[in-house]
Amino acid sequence: MRVLMTAPPLADVLSPGGIYKVIREIARNLSKRGHEVIVLQLNPLNRPNEEYHDGFKIIRVNSKHFYGLSFGVYSYLKKHFNELNPDVIHVHGYHTLFSPELIYVIERSYPTLPIVFSPHLDVARSTFAGKYFWGVYNFFIGKRTFELVDHIISPSEFEAKTLAHQFGISLDKISIIPHGVDIINTEKPLKQRDKIHLLYSGYLIKRKRVDYILESLHSLVYDFGVEDVVLTIIGDGPERKKLLKLAEKLGISDKIEWKSFLPREELIEEIRNADVFLLLSESEAYGIIVAEALALGTPVIVTKRTALREFLNESGCFGVDYPPNPREVAELILKIVNSDIKVGPFSKKIRTWDKVVRDYERVYYHVLQEGSS
Repeated sequence: MRVLMTAPPLADVLSPGGIYKVIREIARNLSKRGHEVIVLQLNPLNRPNEEYHDGFKIIRVNSKHFYGLSFGVYSYLKKHFNELNPDVIHVHGYHTLFSPELIYVIERSYPTLPIVFSPHLDVARSTFAGKYFWGVYNFFIGKRTFELVDHIISPSEFEAKTLAHQFGISLDKISIIPHGVDIINTEKPLKQRDKIHLLYSGYLIKRKRVDYILESLHSLVYDFGVEDVVLTIIGDGPERKKLLKLAEKLGISDKIEWKSFLPREELIEEIRNADVFLLLSESEAYGIIVAEALALGTPVIVTKRTALREFLNESGCFGVDYPPNPREVAELILKIVNSDIKVGPFSKKIRTWDKVVRDYERVYYHVLQEGSS
């Protein structure tokens, strides 16, 4: 089977971040199963126009765009579609005009080609423009986009129900396939506890609410007198300067280690060595880093909000109300580190990617059969 996948134009399929991680893993594991996979995207980072990575091909189109709307992609497809010759196309990402454009072009020019769509929907908007135009975008573009695709893949019940409610999509058109993890190894490394090690990893954007993590660290230090604690923050983004200033204002700068995104092997070691991972987001369509932390044996604290609350059934995952009370988060951290917390065994929500991708494969075959009948 030949699968054409797309990646959003905000970065690159080889960039950090949940959506790009998902696309890479689907493409890599489908390739391992003998399928031919091509990832088509714009080229905002000026990388090679074509390259192979982990068994799949990446094609980058050099084209200016307006919120993802790119005439260059339309021209490329018109010129090279016969060379691509996909059996199915899997479009990823809803938050720019790139995906609706591709879906409209494919539906109009190649109506027999099955389209699978993974929106990776976040309900929280981080900018004023995003909040203002979100409703307009959904009304004029979103509903029609979802009507045109043959099938939708969602990683969580939260996203699936949001799509059904907001766009009137039948749940029969949606398959829920939770994202995968690289490995499942809940054996924690032996160490002499000298400090409490807290960890956050992800983009430093507003909806991730890393400020709540800093306020919780402040409470741990000043309300509970915990001096032997270090918080490692891994990631980059537009909120970094604000967070640095907040840490200084709260008097906890000396308790924080700031790191840019790390290579995969180093990130895994950071997660395995942490006592608690924190993700206090306002909104998550899934929260893949939570699954990864749990799979590595590290307890996690999340907000009981959006898709994150679906992890609360997993052993080792703990929830707090949103917005979180810093003192309650600090108390929960102390409870976790002072108890013999067992992480796992897990439900089918946490599986390795090689198992997860078989569900994607079944969806592709299903839409192919539907199209030929």
